[in-house]
Amino acid sequence: MSADEWISAKSLAKYTYPQIVRRDVTCALKAFKELRPKFEDFIQNDGTSRRLVSLDGTIPVRYMGSTYNIPIAIFLFEAYPHKSPMVYVRPTNTMQIKPSDFVDSAGLVQLPYMTDWKHPDADLVELISVLQAVFGETSPVFSKSAPITKRQSLNPPSNPQCIGSMPYPGSLSQPPVPVIPNGQISNVYLPQLGTGWQIPGSVPVLPNIPMPQLPNFANPFTQATNSNIYSMSSQNIPMPVCPDASATSNIPYSINTLNEEQLRLSVLTAVIDQVRRVQKELIYQHQDDLQAIRQTQTGLFSGGQKIQEMINKMQQEKDRVCTEMESVKRKMKDLEETSEKLRKSDSNFIIDEVFDTTAPLYRQLVVSFAEEQAIEDAIYYLGEAVGKNVFDVEVYLKKVRELSRRQFMLRATVQKCREKAGLPLL
Repeated sequence: MSADEWISAKSLAKYTYPQIVRRDVTCALKAFKELRPKFEDFIQNDGTSRRLVSLDGTIPVRYMGSTYNIPIAIFLFEAYPHKSPMVYVRPTNTMQIKPSDFVDSAGLVQLPYMTDWKHPDADLVELISVLQAVFGETSPVFSKSAPITKRQSLNPPSNPQCIGSMPYPGSLSQPPVPVIPNGQISNVYLPQLGTGWQIPGSVPVLPNIPMPQLPNFANPFTQATNSNIYSMSSQNIPMPVCPDASATSNIPYSINTLNEEQLRLSVLTAVIDQVRRVQKELIYQHQDDLQAIRQTQTGLFSGGQKIQEMINKMQQEKDRVCTEMESVKRKMKDLEETSEKLRKSDSNFIIDEVFDTTAPLYRQLVVSFAEEQAIEDAIYYLGEAVGKNVFDVEVYLKKVRELSRRQFMLRATVQKCREKAGLPLL
C-alpha cells in the first residue's frame, strides 16, 4: 500500500483515534523507508481474528560493527495510542529466531518500553528506535547453518564455490582452511562454526609456510544477490573473491597472519561487548531517572493547579467579605444617625404613628390583619385557661363565639382588601 493510499484509507474508521494513527504511521514510514503499511488479520490467543493496521518490512540494525536488516511486523490496536503496539520478528526462509530476554521463540517482542507505554510520552518512531538499540545488542535472528560435507582431501577443490552473501548476526561463517604440505601439518587452532572468534589458550609456533596471495578477480556474484535477502550494508567486511584454483595453487602463504586476525577480531568483539553492556546499563539507568522526573513533574504541575485554584477562591472570598464589610459599615452609620436624631427629637410620640402605609387601603389591610391575628391568640389562651379551670366552659364558649364572629368579619375584610390591591389571596 502506497503512502497516498494509506492516507486515504477508510479502514481507520474503527480506530478510536484515526488521526493520531495516520500521523504516527506516516512519521514512521518517513523515518524507516523499508516499512510498508497494510491491513492484516491478527489472530488472537482465543482464535478470533481482528483486522489491524500493521507495518511490515525491515529496520536497519547496527550489530558488531555492521548493519543488518531485521524483518519485523508491528500491529496497531484500535485503542492506539493509549495501548502499546505488538511487535513480532518475522524471519525469512534463511533465518531462524534467536530467543532472548526480549524475544520469545515465536518472535514476539516484549520490551520495558512497551510495558510502560504511556501516551503522549511514547510514540511509534521512538519504539522502532528502541528496537534498533535492543537488536543491536542482542540479535533476534541468525542464519540457518548450511549442511557441511565431509572433505575428501586437505587440498582445495579445483573449482571452489563462493557464497554470495554475508552471514547474519549470531552465526559467523568458518574461515577457509589453509593448505599445508605433507609432513608439515601441526596443531592448528580453528574457530568453531557459530561460536564467534575466541582467543586460543595457546597458539603453537609453526614453520613459516607460504600463504597464497589472491589476485584481484571480480566477484561474479555481486549482481546476483537476491533483494529479499537481508544482507549487510556497504560498511561490512569485504567479501572474499573466489579465484581459479589453478592461479593460486603454487603461491606461498603464512599461518601467522590467520592467528593475528583471530586475535584482533577477538579483542574487538570483547571491547564491543563491554561497551554495549555499559551502554545498556546507562540507558536503563537514565530511563528510570527520566520516568521518575516525569512523574515528579506531573505531580508538581497538578499540585500547582490545585494551589492556584485555592488562591483564586480565597481571593474571591476576600473580595466578597470586603464588600459585605463596607455594606455593614454604611448601615451602621445610618443607624447611628437615626438613633441620634431620635435622641434629640421629642420622646413623646405614638409608636403606631411611626410606621404607616402609603394608602388607606393598605392601612385597612394591616389593621384588619393585626386584629384578626390578635383574636386568634386570644382564642388560644382562652382554651388554655379552661384547661386550668380558671373559668367554666359556658363562659369560654360565649367568649369564643363573640371572638369568632369578629374574626370572620376581619378575615373577609382582609380578603377584600387583598383583592382590591391586586395581591394574591390567602
